Amino acid sequence: MVIVLTLLAVFLLYLLQALYYKKLWMKGLECQILFQDHAINEGDTSCLQEIIINRKALPLTTLQVKFSVSRKLKFEEAENTATTDNNYRNDIYSVMSYEKISRSLPFKATRRGYYKIWDLDLISYDLFHSDKSIVSRDSDTVMYVYPKPVPFAKLKTPFRKMMGTILTRRSSFEDPFEFRGIRPYQQYDPLKNVNWKASAKAGELMVNVHDYTASQQVTIFLNLDDDTSWHYERLFEEAIRLAASYAEFLLAEGIPVRLISNGIDAITKKELNFPAGAGVHHIRTIKEGLARLSDCSQNLSNMELSITEELYGTHSSDLYLLISYSQKKNLLQAFDQLCRQSEGSQWIAPLHKDMEFLPDRCPHAAAVRWEVSRIE
Repeated sequence: MVIVLTLLAVFLLYLLQALYYKKLWMKGLECQILFQDHAINEGDTSCLQEIIINRKALPLTTLQVKFSVSRKLKFEEAENTATTDNNYRNDIYSVMSYEKISRSLPFKATRRGYYKIWDLDLISYDLFHSDKSIVSRDSDTVMYVYPKPVPFAKLKTPFRKMMGTILTRRSSFEDPFEFRGIRPYQQYDPLKNVNWKASAKAGELMVNVHDYTASQQVTIFLNLDDDTSWHYERLFEEAIRLAASYAEFLLAEGIPVRLISNGIDAITKKELNFPAGAGVHHIRTIKEGLARLSDCSQNLSNMELSITEELYGTHSSDLYLLISYSQKKNLLQAFDQLCRQSEGSQWIAPLHKDMEFLPDRCPHAAAVRWEVSRIE
């Protein structure tokens, strides 16, 4: 009889604890998976943070935290990670009463992109590990990986050519009645702008700075359409990097930048088209848009259509930059016609060493061959 009662008591205890855990294990439990940074550059390292807080007396002897994230984020610690089409994490914790657990998972961003956490599941067991409870959670943490910056030392020659054109044109569009300030003399400044009184006080030549009667801006056309059915991934990515770096360098010089691309935003499913803007916020907007571009270069719209539309609204003070590894005749003819009205515009063609370069197809632009290695 004693044995029967004991077994009955054990059975009742088992049922009670199972019911208790089932009902209360999620009470006061928080689990956050967070990217440490909102944005980093391709090739940089960052961390994924797991934060678990148990705000109750009931301990959780076993808590599994399962989630997935893109395999383009390469974790330094391979333990608890299964990599197939994505990285699948399965971390196991023992969380005591009123305990907070924080863990950092370092990773390297191997590709640009827009990254989220998927399929976040919390799994817990009762004291006897006989009953499993699962709760799914949404995670709203996101991280941008910007295109890898192109070193200025590599880009300075074509960039300085364009800046030289901009500075030359500025003298033609300055408004002498709109005074903006005084700055030190530069070699390209005309002597008529020297402020002799301010120069005497400063002990060096100072010039008056005026606003401009016409907008000085650069429009970047980023063409990601392939000439053939073959997808040149490295050329595709290098073209995006060039667009991001060129825009950043121009904006750092105070030049408004507009960007038009036939690449598709992976989130909005629309082509990228950013109006002219300036400042830190604008370069962030451009970089985020370029980070979100899908990897597809097939079935994109014809960039020559966007270039042709520009012919009807172009201003003589605007400059244009075409970044395209495609050398389609119609595309370059359209851009060449635009360049006739905007002397000093450029075409940069990212190409592999063994690829032919056809600068004669766009004679009115400063054509630049940008060599890209076939391997990292």
